[in-house]
Amino acid sequence: MGAVTEKDLAALDDDDLANSSSTDGKKKKDEERAARSAALEIPGVVPESEWADLPSVLNARPKPPRVDFRTGLFLAPMVRSGHLPTRLLSLQYGADLVWGPEIVDRAIMGCERVVNETTGIVAFIKDDKEVFTTHPIEKARVIFQLGSANPQWAYAAIKRLTAHNDVAGVDLNCGCPKPFSTIGGMGAHLLSTPDLLCDVLRAMRRAAPPHVTVSCKIRLLPTKEATQALVRQIIRTGCIENLTVHCRTKEMRPREAALPNRLQEVAEVVAEETGGALPLCCNGDAWDAKEAQSLMQLTGVKSIMIARGAEANPSCFHPDGVRSITSEVAPQMVRYAAAVENAFPNTKFCLSQLAYKSTSSFNPKAKPLKNSPNKREMINFREALAKSKSDEDLALVFGVDLHQVKNTSMDDILRPVKEALEKKQIARPAEEPASTMKRDAIDIAHVQAASAKESIRHTENDTERSAEALGAEGSHRTLEHSAAA
Repeated sequence: MGAVTEKDLAALDDDDLANSSSTDGKKKKDEERAARSAALEIPGVVPESEWADLPSVLNARPKPPRVDFRTGLFLAPMVRSGHLPTRLLSLQYGADLVWGPEIVDRAIMGCERVVNETTGIVAFIKDDKEVFTTHPIEKARVIFQLGSANPQWAYAAIKRLTAHNDVAGVDLNCGCPKPFSTIGGMGAHLLSTPDLLCDVLRAMRRAAPPHVTVSCKIRLLPTKEATQALVRQIIRTGCIENLTVHCRTKEMRPREAALPNRLQEVAEVVAEETGGALPLCCNGDAWDAKEAQSLMQLTGVKSIMIARGAEANPSCFHPDGVRSITSEVAPQMVRYAAAVENAFPNTKFCLSQLAYKSTSSFNPKAKPLKNSPNKREMINFREALAKSKSDEDLALVFGVDLHQVKNTSMDDILRPVKEALEKKQIARPAEEPASTMKRDAIDIAHVQAASAKESIRHTENDTERSAEALGAEGSHRTLEHSAAA
C-alpha cells in the first residue's frame, strides 16, 4: 500500500461547501487540508484509511499509568454542565477524576492555546471563544472527552490538545444518543460502526503522548452477543486504559431505569481478554456517594461515574452526603466561576440546573437537609436566578462579594480543592506493577496478531491491485472513509 500523497490531500469534497460563503468555504477547506496533512504523520495510514487492522503503538502505556481508573467516583462528561467550575466543585467534594464536556475534533483542531499567567488558566480559543479551559490543579485528574468519527481529525485534535501536558487523559464519546453528537456519526452512532470506532481510538493513541491515557465510554447494545463482540473488538485494539459503560442502550432515556445487571456481560469479556486488568467503570442511576457504594456491591466494579446527581449538586461525591445548594454549593460555584472568568451564560446555566429543593438533590430517595430553606424561599432563589443578567447579579442572589473574590489570589480561591486532593491517597497499590505487566503482555500479543493480519492484507491487496492494473489505470482514491460516516 502506498503512502498518502499531496494528490490525495488535494482531493477534497466540495459538496459540503455548497451553502457556504467563499470565505467560510476557504476556511473550512483549509481546516480539512490541515487535518489530512496531520494524517501524514501517522504510521501506516493508507489512501483507503483502512485503520481497523493496523497495530497499536507498543509504547502507548506509561509504567505505571498515572491515572487510577480502578477505584473511585468520577464526574461524567456533560455538555454545558461539565465546564471548569463544576469540575473544581466536584474535586473539592470528593470526585477522584473529572471528565470535561464532549468537544468535537474540529473545534479543537483550529484552537490557539492561551495561558493566563496570573490565574494559571489554560484556554483553547477559536474565533475569540473559549472551547476548553482547564487549570493546573486538575491536570492529573481531568479527562478530556472527544467527539469524533474521523481518525485523521481525531489525530489532529488530540495532537493539538496534548502538546503541553494539560490533561491526564483523553476519552472517546461512544455513548451520547443526542442528535448534536450522532448527526456527524459521533457519539452513540459509533456503536453501529465498530471498525470506525476502533480506528478513531487508534488515532487517539498514536496522537497522545505515552503518559496521557486513552479511554472510551460506550452504551449497551440490544443483545448480550452484540455488546460482547463490540467490547472485545475495542479491547483488542490495545489502545484503552479504561472502559466506561453507561448501562442503558442508546434508545433508552434517562427516566428509564438503568440496567446495571447487564454490566456482567462486559465484565466477562474484560476478564477473558485482559485477565481483569482493564479497569471497568459503571455509569447509570447513581445519584451520590452512598448509592455509588450500593452499585459497586451490585456490579462488582470499583469505580462509578455520576452524571445527573453531579449536575444537580456537585457535592454528591462527598462521603457524608450532599451539602446545601443555597448556603454552600451555589455560592462556591459563583466564586469559582468568577475566579476562572467562566462565561456568564454558562455559569447561569449551571446554577439553574442545581436542585433548589429541601433535599438539595433530585434523587427521589433523598431526605430533606437540616435548616434548608422552605419552598417559598427556594422559589425566590430560582426566580432571582432567572432574572440575573450578569455575574454581579448572580453574586447578589447568593451573597457573594465579587470584589473580595477578584482581590483574592487563585491559590487561596482554590485552597478547598487543594486540601481535598491532598487528602486522597496518591500512591497506587503495591500489586499494580504486576497487573500492568499482565496488561502489557496481553496488549503485545494483540499487536503481534494485528501485525500478522496486516501483512496478509498487504499481500492480498497487492495481488488485487496487480490484477486491476492489467485492465485499466488505477483510480484515484481519497481519505473520505471516515468523513462519509
